[in-house]
Amino acid sequence: MTNVPDSKHLILREGVLRTLLYYDIWHHPLSSAELFMFLPVNSISLEEFRRCLGQITDGDVIREFKDYYFVRGIDKPVVQQRTKKERHARRLWRMARFFTHIIKRFPYVRAVFVSGDLSKNATTRNSDVDFFVLTDPGKLWITRTLLIAFKKIFLLNRKKYFCLNYLATTDHLRTEEENIFVATEIAHLKPLYNLSLFHTYLDANAWIKEYFPNFDISLMTQSNTNDRNSFLQRVVESIINRLPTESIDRYFQKKMEQIWETRYPEFEASVRKKIFRSTRHESRAYVGNFEEKILALYNQKLQDYGLKP
Repeated sequence: MTNVPDSKHLILREGVLRTLLYYDIWHHPLSSAELFMFLPVNSISLEEFRRCLGQITDGDVIREFKDYYFVRGIDKPVVQQRTKKERHARRLWRMARFFTHIIKRFPYVRAVFVSGDLSKNATTRNSDVDFFVLTDPGKLWITRTLLIAFKKIFLLNRKKYFCLNYLATTDHLRTEEENIFVATEIAHLKPLYNLSLFHTYLDANAWIKEYFPNFDISLMTQSNTNDRNSFLQRVVESIINRLPTESIDRYFQKKMEQIWETRYPEFEASVRKKIFRSTRHESRAYVGNFEEKILALYNQKLQDYGLKP
């Protein structure tokens, strides 16, 4: 077994604990490879890290069972729960691919990624299929309106397999917020349409390496993409392009802002603007201020274990 110097051992142990505490919010154990990938420090190789884990795992705070690591619970049930979620995720992936074939045919859609629980293969009965869609600049709100209309008419407004909580334009790929929540969501994104643009998006958000210096997308489990363009999409776009698209897009944006204001009057304007982002290059709806809640929970967990947020 590798003998790690005390100082290095302490730094590595704290990094492991910080990583596990974040995923503990979802009671989600990590394999040794995943743990290395999302470690906040980069001082050793994956092979050496695996050898050192034996010294870090103490059976009390940091626990291990069948190469899965976690900070709470009884060994077997914790790992079994993850396996159960992965089985459930396999069923949802079939629906995600089916609806991607529909989404990619809508006007101005340039890429489709899966985010949320499914991107981590950690779904339950309550999980939705969350899509992240990239569109042409100046056409985001036209695209979003058409997709939402499809959901309301043909899916009876059910979002289980068709949740469009995030859209962005191809000329504004770098996120405005840079924190561990956003970094984790980006790192787990799975592309289903336009792999090339997916890598461009990751390059634009290379800042996530500040949080995960060991992150390497080539080591992540990736889903198969279907990058064939749609003839129907080109035809519909040629028709819409004859209209005053900029004015139409701005109208739909303004309309959505009014809907958010009417639907959620309990939020102050500044909070509502952050939760339901409606700009020329981004549409984001995190109902319930999910991001802030996760960050608050994580900071509390760090404090509970004597770590600095």
